[in-house]
Amino acid sequence: MVEHLDESLFLSSAEHDFFIDVLNALLEDNNENIPQQIKEALTKYLPIANVQRMAIIRIRDDQTLEGAYSVAAPGYTPTLIPKEGIKSPYLDKINQGEIICHSGPISEVFTADEIALINMQGIIAHCVLPITVRGQIWGALACSRYKDHNGWPTVIIERLMALGHILAAAYERYHFWVSIETQNEQLESLSRHLMESQETERRLLSRELHDNYSQRLALLTIKADKVAKIVRESVKPEALDLLNTIHQLAKDMQSLSRSLHPAIIEDLGLNVALKAESRRITQICNLELQTMFTELPRLSNELSLNLYRVLQESLNNVIKHAQASAVFISLEINKGQLIFQIIDDGIGCKEDLNKHRGSIGLVSIRERAQLFNGKVSFISPDEGGFVVDIVIPSIEDYYE
Repeated sequence: MVEHLDESLFLSSAEHDFFIDVLNALLEDNNENIPQQIKEALTKYLPIANVQRMAIIRIRDDQTLEGAYSVAAPGYTPTLIPKEGIKSPYLDKINQGEIICHSGPISEVFTADEIALINMQGIIAHCVLPITVRGQIWGALACSRYKDHNGWPTVIIERLMALGHILAAAYERYHFWVSIETQNEQLESLSRHLMESQETERRLLSRELHDNYSQRLALLTIKADKVAKIVRESVKPEALDLLNTIHQLAKDMQSLSRSLHPAIIEDLGLNVALKAESRRITQICNLELQTMFTELPRLSNELSLNLYRVLQESLNNVIKHAQASAVFISLEINKGQLIFQIIDDGIGCKEDLNKHRGSIGLVSIRERAQLFNGKVSFISPDEGGFVVDIVIPSIEDYYE
């Protein structure tokens, strides 16, 4: 004897295509589009389930229900749940994982005020199906009929619950992504604020060095020069040596002041400022520097200053750690991208890259680039050397 299987247990071609399309859309689309994909999935399933309204409702920490997403067929109004959430006579049953199916006027379950609050007038049948996410009761999928009610077959309930679980998981994924994006934005804002505060402190220190200490050194230089002219010949060499030391100290003070607040960027542009900083480095250490800068449009002061700081940090790392004899620096714009490279011929730091990804210098460089949606690569070839490679996309956005 051959048993005949109940064909209603199998997905129809339309339902099969529907679930495949929903899963593909939720897996392949960008996270930011998940809310729209959820609404579209609910809307498309309305005629398949023969319901006129569906809503995903979530249980909040305060044990009230909030409306996650709600849709309705043409001519009907979606569920309207206040932002502050609502208490529901079904809450305990949902928490216990109980399936609720009701056939009959909605007034048999809810009060007139509750019906008016979430716009349930005219409903002749409804079901509320609990949804679990990661093994915990998350909320429910609520479905309502205003016409053509012929019961709630088990197969329909099971398929609605499957849909609810899929969409609730997508909802959680979306809100997790939103929380991560918010945290990233907050961290970026904090990083920007810290860098702006640091630049303010540097500007104030630079002004103090220029207006106070540089002036005092200039006066000291004049006095030392006078002393050198009047002292007896036996101590004149020492006096001249002291004068030269004060001269050099004054020059170093001016160089430090300009380094702390490079007004040259605003006056003469980024290329000139980068070359000036490169020359300053060659004067204080035995390092050969070569530069290749293409002519640039005027860039925003914020971007220019951060690229200047990147060069300072990179050269500082070279001096301290690289044991390099030469550095090559290039800056160009190609296909709408700014490309900035600092390459040295030192010992490299592949081991440090693997063990110390969070070193302050490299983190600072990365954070400065990320302020402008830039990407940073730190490369240490096997044969030695080290490369800082920065790419800033859509550079036109930062033209002045």
